[in-house]
This record gives sequence, structure tokens and C-alpha cells, in this order.
Amino acid sequence: MAHDWLERDDLSVFVVAGVPKGFNRKLQETITEEHGEKAVSMRVNDELSAWVLSKVRGEYRPSSKRSTASKALWRAFRALAAARYHLRDDPEFSEEVRALRDQVEGYWSRVTPLNRNGELEEG
Repeated sequence: MAHDWLERDDLSVFVVAGVPKGFNRKLQETITEEHGEKAVSMRVNDELSAWVLSKVRGEYRPSSKRSTASKALWRAFRALAAARYHLRDDPEFSEEVRALRDQVEGYWSRVTPLNRNGELEEG
């Protein structure tokens, strides 16, 4: 999923029920018709879909079951993500903060246990 357009600040996430997996092609045609080539869509993999749906459904692991290290790294990741957003007018500094955020995300994923579906839990 390493597409350059995924780094844009104008991304939106939608959850759509009742459409086949191949719906993305028709959706992209409609988006291109309405907004030209600058707008892009993609279907995310099943693992990320399951994670997003669990968050939309409000399925969270109780904080008492999260490790202290996992909680701290998740807060650091969120803080760096916010800092990067607020530094978006300074591309060089924004990229440095992004690299640090990615490094913290890597640490977080190493200390965060998997849930019953084999996916990383938030926080």
C-alpha cells in the first residue's frame, strides 16, 4: 500500500456495506468523473478492513489489559502524528517528524499483543 497519494493530508475513510470486493473499480470511475484524476480510491486489505470495522463498532480492548509500554508508545505516536499535521507547511521538518512517528509505530507494534483475530490492538 505504499502509494505517494496516501501521504496527502486530504484523505477520507469510508465504510460501505453491501458492495462486492470489485466495487472499487466502479467507485474509481465515478470519482474520476466527478473530481478528475486528482481523486483516487483503493480497497484496503482484509486485515486493515477488520481493524477499521472493529473501531467503527466500538470494539476496544479494556485499558486494564493494555501494557504500560503499549499505552505510552501509542500516545507518543498520536502526538507525533498531530505534530506532523501542524508542521505540514514546513515539508522538511514534517518529514523528520514523520520518520520519528514511523519509528515509534514500529516500537509500538513490537510491544503490543495481537487480539483474537491476530491483529494489533490500539493503545
